[in-house]
Amino acid sequence: MSIHCTCCELGKMGNGRSGEEDTTTDRLSHLPEPILHHILSFLDTKSAVQTSVLSRAWNRVWKHVPVLDLRRLSFLEYESFQWFVSMVLDLRYPLSLRKLSYLDNCERCKFNIDEESDSFISEFRDVGMCIDVIQYALYYDAQHLLIDLDNEFKDFHQSDKFTDLFGTISNCNLKTLELKYVCINDGLGSCGFRVLTTLDLQLCSLASDQYEDFFSNFPSLEHLILIVCQPWDYSNSIEDDRGLRISGARLLSLKLNFMVCYKMEIFAPRLRFFSLLHDLESLVFMKLSIPSLYHAAIAVEDWANFTKDNRECGAQRFISLFQGLNNVTYLSLDSVTLKALSKISDFLERQQSSPFTKLKSLILKTIGGRKRVSDELVNYFIKGSSSMNPSVECIWPCREPFCHGC
Repeated sequence: MSIHCTCCELGKMGNGRSGEEDTTTDRLSHLPEPILHHILSFLDTKSAVQTSVLSRAWNRVWKHVPVLDLRRLSFLEYESFQWFVSMVLDLRYPLSLRKLSYLDNCERCKFNIDEESDSFISEFRDVGMCIDVIQYALYYDAQHLLIDLDNEFKDFHQSDKFTDLFGTISNCNLKTLELKYVCINDGLGSCGFRVLTTLDLQLCSLASDQYEDFFSNFPSLEHLILIVCQPWDYSNSIEDDRGLRISGARLLSLKLNFMVCYKMEIFAPRLRFFSLLHDLESLVFMKLSIPSLYHAAIAVEDWANFTKDNRECGAQRFISLFQGLNNVTYLSLDSVTLKALSKISDFLERQQSSPFTKLKSLILKTIGGRKRVSDELVNYFIKGSSSMNPSVECIWPCREPFCHGC
């Protein structure tokens, strides 16, 4: 009786050749080049360039990749990073870019140790290279540009060569612009960003003469993120009461985190999503005109020491904010905001009516659930709604501003 081994038969089928040894096949290299370019676009540029050692055919693949991701963190020495960036810009084929990211923000590389004095010395930073990268991105029609600098770069931020760069642009195809630790003069607001839809500014400074209505020069802007931005020569004094006006005919979403200014106006007829993380002690909303608002997520820092005087001031600032959000459909309040509101609930109760005439859902992000929020406070938000029965939902606190529960 013969025994038939199924495992052996399957092995032969897997090899594709009966009785022959399996050989390793380089299937990746035989993929169409557009697919290879797409695969490499998910790597940082240093890793993409390193694939050139695989074979002679791979030597030129990275030069076609439509994404450049240049990271200081990938290099031990700044000079090596400089050389690498220059090499990439010189050797890459002259093709259109989809995205360029330039991250010169290596925390572990900020300082070198002086061997003689055994002390830290600040690392030299080359603003000229950053400008070359930006010009390269704009010349090759990049649609997405990310420039992430470093606080140690601040002396270079104010150089005329850097701040005047965007002012030389007559037109570009950028759709997304992300800037971190960058000082911006009036050039950015007056240049040709006609198709820009997303602007993300973090830890940036805006020139004082443009701070009042800086964003009116972006006709296609739909998404705006501002995190810890301030006037260029901000004095950090309560007497410095310059205001910021945000206006955009097409603006759909707005995120504000700890803006350094004291007066703010928002004019956005199509705005749907508004997220605020701030300290109302240092921010006053002078006017809010957002008639199409759908969802607002409010996270306001608690005032640690309420006195008779600042309780009334805090209540007025909350009431002013809420009056500007009167058309909102979904309103989210985090636990710290609820704690602050509980301290001024008597002021809110004295309001004859609630400003929230269209409210359908009140979302309370609190660990303790509904019992931790007073009925009087909840009633303030829902009593003016034209909706028959606005829902009140308690969910676990989450960092995502528009989360309805994880």
